[in-house]
Amino acid sequence: MKTLIAISNEDLRELFWQEATENKLASFSQIDFIPRGIKLSSDDFAEVIGEYDACITSWGSPSFTNEVLARAINLKFIGHSAGSVAAIVNEEVFYNAITVTSANKVLGLSTAECAVSLMFAGAWDLSGYASRLKQGKWSNNSRETVLGLSRRVVGLVGYGEISRNVIRMLQPFNVKILLHSNYCSEEEAIAIGVERCELNELFERSDIVSMHNTWTPKTEGMIGAEQLKRLRDGALFINTGRAATVQEQALLEELRTGRIFAALDVFINEPLPINHVLLTLPNVLCVPHIGGYHGLYKRELCDFIVEELHRFVKGEALLGKVSLEHYRRSTPR
Repeated sequence: MKTLIAISNEDLRELFWQEATENKLASFSQIDFIPRGIKLSSDDFAEVIGEYDACITSWGSPSFTNEVLARAINLKFIGHSAGSVAAIVNEEVFYNAITVTSANKVLGLSTAECAVSLMFAGAWDLSGYASRLKQGKWSNNSRETVLGLSRRVVGLVGYGEISRNVIRMLQPFNVKILLHSNYCSEEEAIAIGVERCELNELFERSDIVSMHNTWTPKTEGMIGAEQLKRLRDGALFINTGRAATVQEQALLEELRTGRIFAALDVFINEPLPINHVLLTLPNVLCVPHIGGYHGLYKRELCDFIVEELHRFVKGEALLGKVSLEHYRRSTPR
């Protein structure tokens, strides 16, 4: 078989394509790479795709437009070394005899760890204490406390790879977990030890709310003033999902009151402008979309896809297969 590695970004190639990864793929497939540093147009991609049985992609790879799919006469497998595949394929691919898979299981481990890290950082006001210490201000043991994480009520909005891992990672801390999702049955909720509830109720009862919903037309702006005002004083709001699921102006207005805290990894405009008001608020911790940056997991994205392709060749079940239903719930980019 022949596999095309459609990853031209030099930094990603250096990160992903370790010798062991390439040797593993070479043990069962011929390998070709698109040129480093050159972003292929759809027309260029269509010109070369016809001879390949499999294609491995990642961030910045060319898209499988209808024109490309029409020329992909031998293609049987698309493996995306990242999360959502919506940036590289359209719905048409699922009506062809092409298997689509992604490394979302691996990326989800990294983002879940980031979310839990932000829970700790926000609940302990680490950014605030560090900033005040640099200004010469010491803590006051007689009257200061922090929210903390242990024994708190944590509300998760959205249920997928990331939130599954967050639930697992929170187990040692004796937290009560509330979940709002249309994709977790009551039986599954009981099995994983969480309580399903409606969105407004989740915001009312939670000490910490963490966003994990994908961004789709249905979920855009799903969190607004109605939900944010229900948060109790001193609550922590975390978003490592997609900024567009939250109405930014409503969040800003609530944060300006100083009543709640936020720890944010995602923003409507990225990179976040240096003069953005979020960066001026003392009750907000902002980090630059680093949820997928865990060094081990990020380096293993292509390893996972190479193993997926090997399983595909051997006729074994895939771990990251993307169905049409799952695709329709995916974040568009």
